[in-house]
This record gives sequence, C-alpha cells and structure tokens, in this order.
Amino acid sequence: MQNSSLGIALFAVSVVFVLVGILDSSISWTVAALALMSTLVYSRLRFISEIESTNVDVHRSVLDESAFTGEGVGIKLEILNKDPVAVRGLFEDIIPPEFELLAGNNRTETELPSRSLLTINYTIAPKKRGQHVIGGVRIRREDVFGLLNHEQLLERRTVINAHTRKESIDTARRMAGKEHLEFSGMARNPSVILRELEFDGIREYVPGDRARDIHWKLLPKLNKLMTKIYKKEGALQTMVFVDCGRSMRLEDYSLPKIDHAVDLSIQISSVLLSSFHPAGVATFDEVKVLEKAPPALGRHQFERILKILRNAPGSVRTTEMHNPATATSQGRERSPTSVSVPTGQNKDEFLMKIDRLTGPGRSVSLGIGLEGAIKETLAKRKGQELLFIVISDLISSRDAILTGARICQRRGSRMLVIHTYNDWYKRYEGAPDMPELEHLYADIEESLKMEGMLRGLGASYLRVGPADTATGIVRAIRRGKA
Repeated sequence: MQNSSLGIALFAVSVVFVLVGILDSSISWTVAALALMSTLVYSRLRFISEIESTNVDVHRSVLDESAFTGEGVGIKLEILNKDPVAVRGLFEDIIPPEFELLAGNNRTETELPSRSLLTINYTIAPKKRGQHVIGGVRIRREDVFGLLNHEQLLERRTVINAHTRKESIDTARRMAGKEHLEFSGMARNPSVILRELEFDGIREYVPGDRARDIHWKLLPKLNKLMTKIYKKEGALQTMVFVDCGRSMRLEDYSLPKIDHAVDLSIQISSVLLSSFHPAGVATFDEVKVLEKAPPALGRHQFERILKILRNAPGSVRTTEMHNPATATSQGRERSPTSVSVPTGQNKDEFLMKIDRLTGPGRSVSLGIGLEGAIKETLAKRKGQELLFIVISDLISSRDAILTGARICQRRGSRMLVIHTYNDWYKRYEGAPDMPELEHLYADIEESLKMEGMLRGLGASYLRVGPADTATGIVRAIRRGKA
C-alpha cells in the first residue's frame, strides 16, 4: 500500500500545520493538523478493511482451439465481485512479453459494483512457438478519497501452446498432394502394398516364366529371350525424432533450429502419411524422450503428430552460452551446452537439479533417451524394417545418435540423419576475420567426419540450413542423395 500524490501532499500540509502551531503557539493550526491526520488515518484503516475483505473470482478462457505463431487468439476475462463493497481501480490482465496485443484492450479502469461481473475481451498473437503462460490479473486500487493506492495480484494461470506458423501446416497439406516417398525393397511384413509389382531389372528367360514378363523388344537385339523381374514395394514404418536439446533451442540465430526442425517434421510426416507409410513422431532432449506417437496410418494420426510437436519446448535466449566450441585434442566439437560438474558446496545442489530432471526418487539411467526409444520401437515391431529420421544439430545428442545408428545397423533397419548445421543458422555481421574462418573450417571438417561415421554405420545423412525446405529434402531422399 502506498500514498498517492494527494495523500503525500496532505501529509506534508499537516506536518507544516503542526510546526506552525508549535512555533506560533496557535491552537487553530494544531486542530487543523489533527483533522488532516485523522482523515489520513481513517482513510488508511478503511482501505485496509476493503482490501482484506476483497472476494474477487477470476475466470479466463481461450476462445480459439489452436494458437499459431503470428495469428490472433481471442481471450475472454471474467471478473466477479462477490464482496458487498464495490471494487474501484484499474483491472489489467497481465500479458507476457511473448505476446502482442492485436485488438481490444487487456485493461480497463472502472468501479466494479457488488455482486456484478466485469468482462474484458481482447486478442493477442504469440510472437514465437512454444508454451506460454498468462500468469494473473493485476488490480490497481484507490481508496474512496484518492489518498492511497494498492496493487493486488490474483494468480490465474492459463497455458497457451503456440504452434508453428500456420503457413507451415498449410504447406504440409499441399505437399501431401504433390510429393511422395517410395522405399524400394521387400518389406518383411508390409502393412500396405503400394504396388504389387515394381520393376527391378531383367534376366535371361527360364522355362516356366510368364509370357507377359518377356521383354520382346530385346529379342531382335540380343537374339535371345529376356524376362523382366519385379519386386514388391511395401509401406515402410517411419519414426521421426526431433532433437529438443538446449543447443537446438537457442534463439541466437537467424531462425531457431528447433522451429525449423518442427516445421520439417510436420511436412515430412504429412508426405509419409499421404504415401501410405505409417509415420510417428517423438521429441527428445539430452535426458529423455519427452513425448511420442508411435507409427500409424489412422485417420487422426496427423492430428496426433501435430499435438506432439505443438508441445515441443520453445526457443530460449541466453547470454551464458559460449560460441560452438573449438576442436579439442581428440578432434571433437566442444558443445556450447557442455556442463561442468561443480564441486564443494554446489555439488549437492547440482545433484538435486539432476534428480528433478529424472523425477522424484530416480537417478539418471541409460536407455531412457533416443537409444531407448529406438530399441522400444524395434521391439514392438519385431521382424519389420523401420526407418528412423532424426533431426538434430549433432551437438548435445551426438553420441546418442551414433548409438542409435549402430542399433539400426544390427537390427536391419534404416536411419536418416537430417543435420541442422549450426554455422548456417548463425547471424553474421560483416566479413568474417581469420579466427572465424578457421573456426568455420574446423566445424565443416568435424561435420564431414561425423557424416563419414554415420555412413559407415549404414545411416543416410543430409546437411540442411534455414533456407532448406521439406520439399527439397523429400526430393533428395527420393533421388537417393541422402
């Protein structure tokens, strides 16, 4: 509770009256000072009583089912005064800085009578993708005489999961009608047969071959019968993994890598489903898999994928990260998110934070991250060939992805790594100097080593930047350039 400018002025005047009364030995000045002081005390006691008896109920509702980055979301705020005393002041719904006010007003100055309802409608737009929280309602009140003011905060949390740009989902739906993916080869247990026979080559005719398979146009050239051979093309179950580690979520880039990864995974999943390949999606960080939807072809599978990706962590801005690290003596890239274990008094606090990451009463264990999710998916679909698409910057999840590639190689499944190459997402001002050029050269050299390791394990590899689209990636996969 604070004094208003009028209250401060009256208090100063009463002090002056007291001093004048003492100096002049005048009773009238002293009586005037006592009257002013009594008014201030009465006003304060009455205002305290009003504040303590406040009984206000707040209800906030989101009028739109889905929120998209840059798109308006309608908010309706209802404030009910249950107190027999009127509440006067400024009512403001606190909007986080991640939102922009598009229409209406989130604040109003009025007097809310007893047993009455105040409704505030406005429209906001999230500036970036991720989970955002509207924390509460602020009431700035004044007493009846305007001598005192008080700020009261009513906590009412409303969570809004802002999806990626709406154009990205529209693009995914358009791509579903234009682009397609075909994986040749015999799937062991295909759930859907796209083509009964897919041309594979020719061989010399053997008695018993079907006459319709004979390549008659080659008979005059080779002077012998040749037979066309075919193989079946089956639907390949695909799981898309999106890296949500801290290095992927940094905002210090022209485009946050996590947002680009989410857009790519939405569009690639749409193309897979439209090509009748069962598709699923999962998000993971340095510790565990956050959420996942197993591969399926159901009517609502695309909506399930959108829900998982909508809940993916948003980008963050921090000044505590270093630049992507320089090469060490082993030739490895030092992660900008590398953590050093503290010692001394901070060690217990560090361990407590790790425990909170893995849940109460649990410790960090193997098999709960990307590798565990790959093993689990393969175990549930025993005997089937699967494709795992991993979208990552290969910084904090590098070792987990290499382990996953080894698992896929042993189990006869495929892996495609889409590398959101870190240096291509950075903001550069002016021409780079010699140390920066050396750093860029070391990064691309390390990336080529990583590509060689992945291809040596039988995995495919694509290096992408913010300008690369899902259309180009799908066509590169189809041409066999991945």
